[in-house]
Amino acid sequence: MTDDERYMRIALRLGTKGLGRTSPNPPVGAVIVENGEIIGKGWHKKAGMPHAEVEAIADAHKKGFSNFRNATIYVTLEPCSHYGKTPPCADLIVSEKFARVIIGTLDPNPLVNGNGVKILKDGGIDVATGIIEREAKRLVENFATFITKKRAFLAVKWAQSLDGKIAAKDGSSRWISSEKSLKFAHKLRNIYDAVIIGSGTLSADNPKLTVRKIRGRNPVRIIIGGKKPIRADYDLFSDNAARTIFITPLKNPFVFGAPQSNVEIFYAKPDNNGKISLLWVLRKLASEGYTSALLEGGSKLIGSAISEKIADRIYAIIAPKIVGNTGISAIGTEIAKSIDKALKLDDVEMEKSGVDIIITGKPLFDSDSSSMLNNS
Repeated sequence: MTDDERYMRIALRLGTKGLGRTSPNPPVGAVIVENGEIIGKGWHKKAGMPHAEVEAIADAHKKGFSNFRNATIYVTLEPCSHYGKTPPCADLIVSEKFARVIIGTLDPNPLVNGNGVKILKDGGIDVATGIIEREAKRLVENFATFITKKRAFLAVKWAQSLDGKIAAKDGSSRWISSEKSLKFAHKLRNIYDAVIIGSGTLSADNPKLTVRKIRGRNPVRIIIGGKKPIRADYDLFSDNAARTIFITPLKNPFVFGAPQSNVEIFYAKPDNNGKISLLWVLRKLASEGYTSALLEGGSKLIGSAISEKIADRIYAIIAPKIVGNTGISAIGTEIAKSIDKALKLDDVEMEKSGVDIIITGKPLFDSDSSSMLNNS
């Protein structure tokens, strides 16, 4: 590992602290190095607050460093070049007279893409891009989808048995996965802006959809209703733990009372089958300033995410249990009639989680199998 890669990895770790907290901005980390010593660190904490570069420079100033002529700043994302809620970071770096700027990946925002690098180079700064680029792009994958597709990035998570079942015949599913995997699921809730379930999962599990197994913040809770009214006495309709939105095609979606007044009702027009489009939901979230969502089920919604080709990342938790053919399958839709047409995953990672295995990857929709990268 080169020094540039080592310092960029530190910047990437800093950037992850902003996951789930910076929307509609991207999470970014920055590190300032002089003579092999880290003299400043920073990350973007929240939209409207200073960017990572500003935080790192301020940190260095607090430590008594004011001359950066021999310093290098490592930034996970190309410094911004336009005025938003804060001034351009590229201009600030030029004014501070840094010797070098090392960038993880270019900004997918057309307002910035390449322009920040140009400002830096025109200012006489030595610039290098694409350092640990795969990880840098993954850090901002939510933002990239939000900017380029005008919708929230969708991660899909489920826990299943070895034979692909998320519940037994009677609907029971607690707990298929291990305690460590449950903590992993709560970590995901902590880093995505919203968590989505269907009304079927709500009635079967009465979940809270909050972060409890780790320290973190609660995501916005989204429940997608169906053709039938549902009860209003589920926990997440009354606990005031997080912003809660019920999306429904019905004018009178509740029976047996009404939810707390803080529960928001969004009305959506269903398709010819009476279903609400997940794409509509993701676009609605983007209009609210949210860049990412985590879909936690159930089977029909997971199937919709795949059939609509809007599942951007998959987290499959596989437990060493066998349910049999009467159980409920993880994906409630037909994907392929032959194995050569099966949906493949790219950018695949596997990790042990207690007795479970977690497989993560990006679905390759409409892609030839020869294009798949086996990154395990």
